[in-house]
Amino acid sequence: MRAALWIGLFVLAMAGQALAADLPLKPAHPAPVTAPAKTSPLPSPNAACLEWTDGCRVCQRAPNGEPSCSNVGIACVPKAEECTRR
Repeated sequence: MRAALWIGLFVLAMAGQALAADLPLKPAHPAPVTAPAKTSPLPSPNAACLEWTDGCRVCQRAPNGEPSCSNVGIACVPKAEECTRR
């Protein structure tokens, strides 16, 4: 019984190598990778707001006035923006 099991495993292992030989090769020169598109920050509800969210991203205003936002979750549905800190 054990010999039949080992023979079966050996046949499966050899068949896997034969199938792998049929796979296409990777191209010699891969296509250039482009940078992902930048998402624009959420518009601030007003100038006095220092931190705001749409339920998916959280944005903060830097000391120079530039907004900086977190990444969007994969299955997030944005809501209306609301100010969370003034």
